[in-house]
Amino acid sequence: MTLWILAAVGAGGAAGSLLRYAVGRWMASRNRRAFHATLLVNAFGSFGTGLLAGTQAASDNPVWYALLGTGFLGGLTTYSTLNVQKVLLWRSNRRRLFRYAAAVYGFGALALAAGLAFARLAAWSG
Repeated sequence: MTLWILAAVGAGGAAGSLLRYAVGRWMASRNRRAFHATLLVNAFGSFGTGLLAGTQAASDNPVWYALLGTGFLGGLTTYSTLNVQKVLLWRSNRRRLFRYAAAVYGFGALALAAGLAFARLAAWSG
Protein backbone atom coordinates (compact mmCIF):
# COMPACT_ATOMS: atom_id res chain seq x y z
CA MET A 1 0.00 0.00 0.00
CA THR A 2 1.42 3.32 -1.01
CA LEU A 3 1.24 6.65 0.73
CA TRP A 4 -0.83 7.97 -2.20
CA ILE A 5 -3.48 5.31 -1.66
CA LEU A 6 -3.67 6.01 2.07
CA ALA A 7 -3.96 9.74 1.39
CA ALA A 8 -6.64 9.13 -1.24
CA VAL A 9 -8.72 6.96 1.13
CA GLY A 10 -8.42 9.57 3.88
CA ALA A 11 -9.29 12.53 1.66
CA GLY A 12 -12.19 10.72 0.04
CA GLY A 13 -13.46 9.44 3.37
CA ALA A 14 -13.37 12.93 4.86
CA ALA A 15 -15.31 14.36 1.91
CA GLY A 16 -17.88 11.56 1.96
CA SER A 17 -18.39 11.85 5.71
CA LEU A 18 -18.85 15.62 5.45
CA LEU A 19 -21.40 15.19 2.68
CA ARG A 20 -23.26 12.56 4.74
CA TYR A 21 -23.37 14.98 7.67
CA ALA A 22 -24.58 17.82 5.42
CA VAL A 23 -27.35 15.65 3.96
CA GLY A 24 -28.43 14.67 7.47
CA ARG A 25 -28.59 18.29 8.59
CA TRP A 26 -30.39 19.31 5.41
CA MET A 27 -33.01 16.58 5.87
CA ALA A 28 -33.44 17.53 9.54
CA SER A 29 -34.03 21.17 8.54
CA ARG A 30 -36.92 19.90 6.42
CA ASN A 31 -38.39 17.97 9.35
CA ARG A 32 -37.37 14.59 7.93
CA ARG A 33 -36.38 11.72 10.15
CA ALA A 34 -32.75 10.63 10.32
CA PHE A 35 -33.44 7.40 8.48
CA HIS A 36 -34.54 9.36 5.39
CA ALA A 37 -31.04 10.82 5.10
CA THR A 38 -29.47 7.40 5.61
CA LEU A 39 -31.66 5.93 2.89
CA LEU A 40 -30.71 8.75 0.52
CA VAL A 41 -26.94 8.58 1.04
CA ASN A 42 -26.89 4.78 0.91
CA ALA A 43 -28.88 4.73 -2.36
CA PHE A 44 -26.55 7.35 -3.86
CA GLY A 45 -23.53 5.43 -2.59
CA SER A 46 -24.85 2.22 -4.10
CA PHE A 47 -25.32 3.96 -7.44
CA GLY A 48 -21.77 5.32 -7.26
CA THR A 49 -20.42 1.90 -6.37
CA GLY A 50 -22.22 0.48 -9.39
CA LEU A 51 -20.67 3.17 -11.58
CA LEU A 52 -17.19 2.37 -10.30
CA ALA A 53 -17.71 -1.37 -10.58
CA GLY A 54 -18.91 -0.94 -14.13
CA THR A 55 -15.72 0.84 -15.15
CA GLN A 56 -12.09 -0.14 -15.06
CA ALA A 57 -11.35 2.37 -12.28
CA ALA A 58 -10.11 -0.25 -9.81
CA SER A 59 -7.63 -1.85 -12.17
CA ASP A 60 -6.65 1.19 -14.24
CA ASN A 61 -5.92 3.56 -11.36
CA PRO A 62 -5.93 2.20 -7.81
CA VAL A 63 -5.41 5.68 -6.32
CA TRP A 64 -8.49 7.01 -8.12
CA TYR A 65 -10.54 4.02 -6.93
CA ALA A 66 -9.19 4.47 -3.37
CA LEU A 67 -10.28 8.11 -3.44
CA LEU A 68 -13.76 7.57 -4.87
CA GLY A 69 -14.69 4.01 -3.92
CA THR A 70 -13.13 3.13 -0.59
CA GLY A 71 -12.76 6.74 0.53
CA PHE A 72 -15.64 8.91 -0.66
CA LEU A 73 -18.35 6.28 -1.07
CA GLY A 74 -17.19 4.45 2.05
CA GLY A 75 -17.38 7.68 4.04
CA LEU A 76 -20.70 8.66 2.50
CA THR A 77 -22.54 5.42 3.14
CA THR A 78 -23.24 4.49 6.68
CA TYR A 79 -23.63 0.88 7.68
CA SER A 80 -23.24 1.52 11.41
CA THR A 81 -25.87 4.26 11.45
CA LEU A 82 -28.18 2.03 9.43
CA ASN A 83 -27.91 -0.70 12.06
CA VAL A 84 -28.51 1.69 14.96
CA GLN A 85 -31.60 3.01 13.20
CA LYS A 86 -32.87 -0.53 12.62
CA VAL A 87 -32.51 -1.30 16.34
CA LEU A 88 -34.33 1.90 17.28
CA LEU A 89 -37.14 1.10 14.85
CA TRP A 90 -37.29 -2.47 16.19
CA ARG A 91 -37.98 -1.01 19.62
CA SER A 92 -40.47 1.64 18.53
CA ASN A 93 -42.22 0.64 15.31
CA ARG A 94 -41.55 -2.79 13.83
CA ARG A 95 -43.83 -2.23 10.86
CA ARG A 96 -41.80 0.85 9.89
CA LEU A 97 -38.60 -1.16 10.45
CA PHE A 98 -39.60 -3.76 7.87
CA ARG A 99 -40.62 -1.10 5.34
CA TYR A 100 -37.37 0.77 5.95
CA ALA A 101 -35.19 -2.33 5.65
CA ALA A 102 -36.97 -3.29 2.42
CA ALA A 103 -36.45 0.23 1.07
CA VAL A 104 -32.76 0.38 2.06
CA TYR A 105 -31.86 -2.99 0.57
CA GLY A 106 -34.24 -2.70 -2.37
CA PHE A 107 -33.14 0.82 -3.37
CA GLY A 108 -29.53 -0.16 -2.76
CA ALA A 109 -29.76 -3.12 -5.12
CA LEU A 110 -31.64 -1.09 -7.74
CA ALA A 111 -29.22 1.82 -7.47
CA LEU A 112 -26.23 -0.52 -7.80
CA ALA A 113 -27.76 -2.12 -10.89
CA ALA A 114 -28.55 1.31 -12.33
CA GLY A 115 -24.97 2.45 -11.77
CA LEU A 116 -23.62 -0.67 -13.48
CA ALA A 117 -26.00 -0.20 -16.40
CA PHE A 118 -25.14 3.47 -16.72
CA ALA A 119 -21.41 2.72 -16.71
CA ARG A 120 -21.84 0.05 -19.38
CA LEU A 121 -24.00 2.34 -21.48
CA ALA A 122 -21.48 5.16 -21.19
CA ALA A 123 -18.63 2.82 -22.14
CA TRP A 124 -20.59 1.43 -25.07
CA SER A 125 -21.57 4.83 -26.44
CA GLY A 126 -18.15 6.40 -25.83
